[in-house]
Amino acid sequence: MVHQETTPKPVGQSHDITKITGKRLLYTYENGWLYELYVKNSTTIDYRIYSGPVAKRWVKNQKVNIQLFAGNLFKISWCEPTGTAVTLCINLDARQHHGVIYFPRWVHLNASKTALFQNHHLLEMRRLRDSGPTYPIDVVNEFAELILVDDVGVDKEDVISMSPTEFAPTVERLCKKANLPHILAHFGEKWGSRDPINLVGKHLGFTYRNGWQHELYVRTASSIDYRIRSRLGSTWHSSDDQDASISRLIGPNRYIVSWTDVSSGISTSLTLDVDRLELHGVHFLPQWILTNIEELQLSLSSTAESGHRIVSSSPNSSENSVTDSRDAGNTYPLHHVVESTSFSLVEDCEG
Repeated sequence: MVHQETTPKPVGQSHDITKITGKRLLYTYENGWLYELYVKNSTTIDYRIYSGPVAKRWVKNQKVNIQLFAGNLFKISWCEPTGTAVTLCINLDARQHHGVIYFPRWVHLNASKTALFQNHHLLEMRRLRDSGPTYPIDVVNEFAELILVDDVGVDKEDVISMSPTEFAPTVERLCKKANLPHILAHFGEKWGSRDPINLVGKHLGFTYRNGWQHELYVRTASSIDYRIRSRLGSTWHSSDDQDASISRLIGPNRYIVSWTDVSSGISTSLTLDVDRLELHGVHFLPQWILTNIEELQLSLSSTAESGHRIVSSSPNSSENSVTDSRDAGNTYPLHHVVESTSFSLVEDCEG
């Protein structure tokens, strides 16, 4: 085992996002979903969806958080009136885009109900959201390749001003010009390996400026152990052998780890730069967490650390307690937390 203690240093969330504001992006996911995103300004996006389960959906003036991380990764995240939460990681230089979408259960079951111009149906979207069901959250983790990057300027209302159906002929011409079939046939080949194997076995610790402490152990290429507490000396909430989506980004030792904690309903996406010992975290917290933090802490009344792993002594009853609190409490609106920090602990652990 290689153990490295580091002194956490503040990692400023860069507001130098001028290279992406005013950009219109057209991109295709590896699964064939086609999206268009306009970064209208530093806090607002418009978008249209042309294919996939929510094809024909379009939205104007969605409020977002945009940060620049690790020099060239633009992180855009937001919560929607439907209850869906989204995090995007965009590398304009490599034309690489990575998206994580957290669909509440009702959207997963009835995606077609959101395939409309959302701005004219906000009350209906919130009604459907609150009617549920919410859980389990469906986590979609996909890479996309940028087909078009067009600098159209900020605060332009005519960039996205018609439905995906109306604009489809123009998009078809753009896709034909970019040779979309070739892009899909050779998707991501220029990026190199996206296998996260080099992250497996890592045990990482970090603390946010608000005092919340986190530990992450990457158990396999698709599962993690994770624990969190609100302050030094408080009880840990632990999630062991949690299913997670883990992907390697272009560049040395950069990864995205995303999951939804089954018991609490907290959705998380971490962007890691292991060489720089920095990370960018996006967390979507249900409302009940904010008023009943002690219930979250009850999920792990006692812990034991077996070597490098994070393990709980008897998680079942405590997990049930947290799930009961989750189901009894309010989920929406989600509390959207964005933080950047450095690692305070890095361990390479044998299997």
